[in-house]
Amino acid sequence: MAKSAIPRIFVSLPATSLDTVEKHISSLGTSPTLGFELRLDYLRDYDGLESNLHQMLVRLHYPQTIATCRRQAAGGQFQGSIEEQLNILKAAARAGCQWVDIEIESVSTLRDTWAKQFASSKIIVSYHNYRSTPALGAIYRKLVRLPAQVVKIASYARTLQDNLKVLKLLKAHRRRHHPMLVAHAMGSAGICSRLLAFQWGCPFTYASTGNHTGVADGQLPAEVMRGVYRIEHLDRHTELFGVVGTKASMSLSPVMQNIAFQAKRVNALYLPCQTEHLRDFLNFARSLGFAGFSVTMPFKRSILRKLTWVDPLAAEIGACNTVAIRHGKWMGWNTDSAAVIEVLTKRLRLEGSRILILGAGGAARAAAYALRAKNAQILIAARREAAARSLARCVGAQAIPWDSADGLDVDAVINATPVGMPPYTEVSPIDLARLRTRVVFDMVYYPLETRFLSDARGRGLVTISGIEMLVAQGARQFEIWTGQPAPRALMEQAVRQAINHSAAG
Repeated sequence: MAKSAIPRIFVSLPATSLDTVEKHISSLGTSPTLGFELRLDYLRDYDGLESNLHQMLVRLHYPQTIATCRRQAAGGQFQGSIEEQLNILKAAARAGCQWVDIEIESVSTLRDTWAKQFASSKIIVSYHNYRSTPALGAIYRKLVRLPAQVVKIASYARTLQDNLKVLKLLKAHRRRHHPMLVAHAMGSAGICSRLLAFQWGCPFTYASTGNHTGVADGQLPAEVMRGVYRIEHLDRHTELFGVVGTKASMSLSPVMQNIAFQAKRVNALYLPCQTEHLRDFLNFARSLGFAGFSVTMPFKRSILRKLTWVDPLAAEIGACNTVAIRHGKWMGWNTDSAAVIEVLTKRLRLEGSRILILGAGGAARAAAYALRAKNAQILIAARREAAARSLARCVGAQAIPWDSADGLDVDAVINATPVGMPPYTEVSPIDLARLRTRVVFDMVYYPLETRFLSDARGRGLVTISGIEMLVAQGARQFEIWTGQPAPRALMEQAVRQAINHSAAG
């Protein structure tokens, strides 16, 4: 078996049979930078493991593999004893796995001679904390005393700032040459530590397969880490951007913005920054020297108090979704409003047009203020009638009772409600059979074809999809950050592919 360099990414394979493991490896393909973690604790049958695994590795030409058989006490699936665990790992080593991973819970109960049983393989001793990220220094000092080539520390990030504990540990370790240290934070808030692993000095990191669920919370598919985030190409000059929100890990903005950076040869990375607290993100962004970021729910209003300068329209709307950091100044815009105008002016003359807005939340507010600036006649209907009346007063619009909105005669209707998104995909916000209009604009972008848009097309109406709105606001963000024209066609293609891929999974 020829020696080779350590892969940069190990794909975790939690399959219940070796046949399934082989299919995954074959579909992903082998390369010097891609290895595989065989989660043997997920197997249903261990009979003939050594022989069957050896034959599989021969057929696959011995890809770099880590054999892991994590016990339940350490967060895995294996229910057997430590002795049985070691026997499985020894069988995997004899079969040709170059690495074995043994968790600290098992190592702590063994005698000092345990490592000699794996003379043919390299040893990873791992620590996992699935609840929090404690002070990591003491844990690290305990692990580095053990006879292992790699120590792995994985903790659960409750906040974005927990990622900084991982960074601090990796920086401190750079003064040592042995053993190697692999460290990252789990959970949605810990995704940043996985994507910045190489920039922070990690020798390798872990990924999941395709749409399949990772074995650890926050694991991303290998194709996403390599294609969308290009983590193998980051360097110390890479500028950082991101999106902050309570559901940022589900945002499509990273797909859209990272393809734009790549197309325009901008050395930048756009990260999903999920947190429950804006202050958590602000401290995180300052520590890493972010150059800008997008703001999504529920922080579009509260971010205004943290900015040095705010675009007058964003201040009037009372919401900001785009921040650029220039020479220490935090500057804010609302590109949602500009996007509304951009997509609508392609279909109708706004001045004097009667436009019905459904909803009274942040998206409706951005649309209402933008359209008022273009002298459109605005009508607002929302299930929360008090909210509709309040927004109408602010922009000089007319509030319409929700139950009578579908009887209007308007030039365009804008759906600024979540109706049409899962789990409301079979519902339309309003009955188009009664509404007289020419243009139907749905801000919902998932699914691509909402019931509202489908009904509108069936009636021969002009339609505007939420994808067009998403790309328009994202393109304006890109242009604010970089000063370059955005590659809009590529951005839309990337978003459509991501949505179709998600739907297929």
